[in-house]
Amino acid sequence: MFAQFYGFSRTPFVKDIPPQDLFASDGQNELCARLTFLLKERGMGLVTGEIGSGKSTAVRRFVATLDYNRFLLIYLLANPTIGMPGLYRDLLLSIGHEPPYSRPRMVACIRSAFEDLITNKRRCPVIVIDEAHHLPPDAFEQLRLLLSTQMDSQSLGALLLVGHPDLRSTLRLSIHQSFTQRLATRYHLHPLDLSSSLAYIQHHLHIADYKAQPLFTDEALQRIFDYTKGIPRQINHVCTLALMAGAADQKAFLDASDIRKVIADIEQNG
Repeated sequence: MFAQFYGFSRTPFVKDIPPQDLFASDGQNELCARLTFLLKERGMGLVTGEIGSGKSTAVRRFVATLDYNRFLLIYLLANPTIGMPGLYRDLLLSIGHEPPYSRPRMVACIRSAFEDLITNKRRCPVIVIDEAHHLPPDAFEQLRLLLSTQMDSQSLGALLLVGHPDLRSTLRLSIHQSFTQRLATRYHLHPLDLSSSLAYIQHHLHIADYKAQPLFTDEALQRIFDYTKGIPRQINHVCTLALMAGAADQKAFLDASDIRKVIADIEQNG
């Protein structure tokens, strides 16, 4: 096991890192500031990014800071096979309500539950829909209507859609104009630049309590960045494979040749 060989207290470059230990890039910090505004306004927001860029991780880092006496987090994963009735059903189940059979009754039940949360329990529902590019075409207007109240002057909760870049293109279509105009914030999470990528790698080694000599040479770090283009998930993958190979070869540090071998293996075997 490479963690034992390199003296890690826990495995680095994994996705189940506690929220307080997640790497805080400049992009993630800006996103957190925008999401804070979104909750204050109880509005609708959009977060996009390339596959593996850390969208869900950034949102997870933010929601971990919420006061759950004031906010009720509702996390849903968009499923193109269940349509809006399935989404309503999942939403009701996530807040502990048995879904009624008809779609109109489900909508009424959701609105009633949200009104009770806001008015009587002083808690704001926060709906996060991940993989939102899989939502059916009619979902955006239906979600807007679901949360709209007081003649569209107030909202029954905050809504955050998280998805791939093509979600932005979808929402530019004229049929979604009513929804898009009401977005309180939009943010595209870019890949890490070189300096942030290096800081990201060092951060993961630090939280794994690595205290020995530099584990990756400068040339190795440059090659990792060149190949991954700053995509965190790709960085995790390359670094993990490099550490596994390094431990197998009993190498105290990893150089550019080690990273070349790992990349060649990825390109050959996927």
